[in-house]
Amino acid sequence: MTAQSDGSIARTEIQGEGQEIAVVGAGIIGVTTAYHLARAGHRVTVIDRAAGPAETCSFANAGIIAVGHAESWAGPDAPRQMLRALAGRDPSVRVSRLLDPALWRWGLGFLRNCSTAAHKRNSDAMLRLARLGRSTLQQMEAELGFPFAQGHDGVVYLYTSARQFAARLQGPIGGETGFAACSADQLTELEPALSAFAGQLQGGLVSNVDSKGDCRSFARQLADWLAREKGVRFRFGCEVAGIERDANRANALLTDQGRIDCAQIVLATGVATPRLLRPLGLRASIYPVKGYSATYPILDPSRIPARPFVDETSLLAVTRLDDRLRVTAIAEFAGHDNRVRPDRLAYLDDYVRRHFKGAVDLDGASHWAGLRPTTPSGRPYLGQLKPVPNIWINAGHGQLGWTMSAGAGLVLANQIAGQASGLGAISEQAGWLNAPQ
Repeated sequence: MTAQSDGSIARTEIQGEGQEIAVVGAGIIGVTTAYHLARAGHRVTVIDRAAGPAETCSFANAGIIAVGHAESWAGPDAPRQMLRALAGRDPSVRVSRLLDPALWRWGLGFLRNCSTAAHKRNSDAMLRLARLGRSTLQQMEAELGFPFAQGHDGVVYLYTSARQFAARLQGPIGGETGFAACSADQLTELEPALSAFAGQLQGGLVSNVDSKGDCRSFARQLADWLAREKGVRFRFGCEVAGIERDANRANALLTDQGRIDCAQIVLATGVATPRLLRPLGLRASIYPVKGYSATYPILDPSRIPARPFVDETSLLAVTRLDDRLRVTAIAEFAGHDNRVRPDRLAYLDDYVRRHFKGAVDLDGASHWAGLRPTTPSGRPYLGQLKPVPNIWINAGHGQLGWTMSAGAGLVLANQIAGQASGLGAISEQAGWLNAPQ
């Protein structure tokens, strides 16, 4: 596998008969991993306890391939934000299970990543994988021809706080960042529907490195294509209870439908990853951070921005997906509780009512909450387990699962083929993981 001038990676076909590989998890990470493995000639089975692909964390996310937002949460300002959240003063971050031991263990790792040096190191790694994810997804889009409400005109990052906007202008803009600074008037000229923020909008940045698309639609179409064109087998409604081992080798997955024999196992299991690794004596620091979304039928398209935007002051993402408006927000630390709380949804509905009343059908909204598998550094676990080398992990992408998915699947498939990534260190650091370089 070799790096290309545009940052993408050349895909190498494996000659001869491939291996029998089981991919656990049929979210966007699992199906894109299965795509790269099947394309390389492997026989692939995808197992998921849900009734179909993309039914959990990939179900109703923001729909933004957010290369411009590929930055670690852990940074010098993060402890102050967490204190505000604990005091109930930050509506975008909520802590509902303060006494959760798993949260405290994760939090200590998070604090260790809050230095300036660690933040830069982690953000740089995330950005490299995010860029690869976008370029690889566009290659797949051209090859497969799926319509999934995609668009590549970039994303607007807007500010309604003059202080925040001025502070952001002190950071890197232009060049390789892909950002261009715009005044409020320039933003409304670019996107007339942003006039809904008249009197509040202070300015913003326009990113030309971001895209949009319906993650669930793409994942479901890709799963259908894989089954039809590549013979990938999907076993839905199948719960993986454990892994059968013989010394340092895994022989089979143990499920509620019996054993599934395989030569290699890929865990694309999101927030379930720590549970599956624990019997192997391994601890993955992945915490479920709950995010909320609301999807509204659009009544007046002329009043809805064509480009997605991220309101950096209110910390919401807004994306038009064909005839629907998707709004996402909130990072809630509530353990594995994925219940949809009415007060959280009211925060989304109120935002839409204030800015887009009459342009969308508020009464026709569908609401959702999903658990983002988040590591302390923001980097995913990506690589081979040292103690059991025929088990691989591709999990922990946090809020950037859609952004990183195509690239992470490519990196892992090529690592299984024994090829270097050329991206440098991109995985969450763990002594039990052989991570791609």
